Amino acid sequence: IAMVLPYIFAFYLVLGFMEDSGYLPRLGVLVDNMMHKLGIHGLAIIPMLLGLGCNVPGALGTRILDTRRERFIAATLMAIAIPCMAQIAMVFGLVGKYGSGALALVFGTLFIVWVILGLILNHTLKGESPEIFVEIPPYRFPYFLALLKKLWMRILWFVKEAVPYVLLGVLIVNILYALHIIEFIGRIASPVVTGILGLPRDAVGALVVGFLRKDVAVGMLVPLGLTLKQMVIASVVLTMYFPCVATFAVLVKELGVKDMFKSAMIMIIATLLVGGILNLI
Repeated sequence: IAMVLPYIFAFYLVLGFMEDSGYLPRLGVLVDNMMHKLGIHGLAIIPMLLGLGCNVPGALGTRILDTRRERFIAATLMAIAIPCMAQIAMVFGLVGKYGSGALALVFGTLFIVWVILGLILNHTLKGESPEIFVEIPPYRFPYFLALLKKLWMRILWFVKEAVPYVLLGVLIVNILYALHIIEFIGRIASPVVTGILGLPRDAVGALVVGFLRKDVAVGMLVPLGLTLKQMVIASVVLTMYFPCVATFAVLVKELGVKDMFKSAMIMIIATLLVGGILNLI
């Protein structure tokens, strides 16, 4: 939680500034046409931006969307293709030494997945995305005290809403570790990791740990001596295959168990397809 709060603070501060300055509604309107093609309206850009800091507030941010269909699409896209800031930093450390081209492969792949998966979900899920109705206020300089008060209220709300579920998720993972269930999962997943994804068997441990902390999982790839191709595949797969335990706990609360199960199946299938294609390429 202590590692998440700085990102929460920074993004809620920036979000509050964008709201009070009058820019955020304009940003939603600017991207509305593109977002509608993905089954969500322009204000869905807010949870996407929050997800870049931490996926937990990104998942909570889907509450601003009007329909259950929109919230499902937005949460699924964010959990699959939007890496948190801690993971982005680790990917830069792992792949960045190979130059901007290698980083472009990782983040370009995630952006393509975000677009294509959104198009698929929009055409396969029943329902429509409502039009965006938002007042466009004039530009103004934010009132500092009001900005701080809004920031404090949102952080307090985040702590009350998210922390209990985060702690529950961490407890469950620790119990699974103690019962050696995670080790068992790792042995089962080994043929898939080495066969379809082209990663060494030692990478299974990193993928399992990624459910707890994705940035730590990326760091565990460093001593494995991976090739550039394997590093790119591993970075993309770690982002896509499943949310960290904190995000998972919040998404279960926001989407419900049934929709979270559907979202998880989409994540796993998309990860195997994209990882397999990258391995073939």
